[in-house]
Amino acid sequence: MIERRTFGPFNHGISRPFKRADLEVYGINTFRPSYTVHVFFNDPKVDNPKEPEKHPAYAGRFSVFGHPQCVGDDLHCHVPITTRRFDDRPSHPLTPAFRRVVVTDALRTAITSGRRITVTLLASTTAAKNEIEGDYLLETSGLQLVTFE
Repeated sequence: MIERRTFGPFNHGISRPFKRADLEVYGINTFRPSYTVHVFFNDPKVDNPKEPEKHPAYAGRFSVFGHPQCVGDDLHCHVPITTRRFDDRPSHPLTPAFRRVVVTDALRTAITSGRRITVTLLASTTAAKNEIEGDYLLETSGLQLVTFE
């Protein structure tokens, strides 16, 4: 299964040269099958190229190790909303994930076409649509572009 999620177009706000650029993706729902996401700039209609790394709009990729179903006692898959101040245990496996993709060269190319940019994420998995809880394979609370001088 392949799913396309497009964000934008939006004003990128980059006004001066940068040494590095990252795309940060927040609040990724991991209660899904494992999947890989390929990132593209300024091509909202990109459709599963055979060699994504050779596509001119390609910016990078990240993977999510999923947890497709809950097996265990009641509340086994319940993610605590708050943590205790001095609790140094690892976070719950279903805590929403964060991924950072270095997109420096791709962003330099993308911003030459103007002040607006579109980010397209192609998520792919070997799982079938009916194995996914919810509407989307890739559920995220947001993303942002970060540049460093």
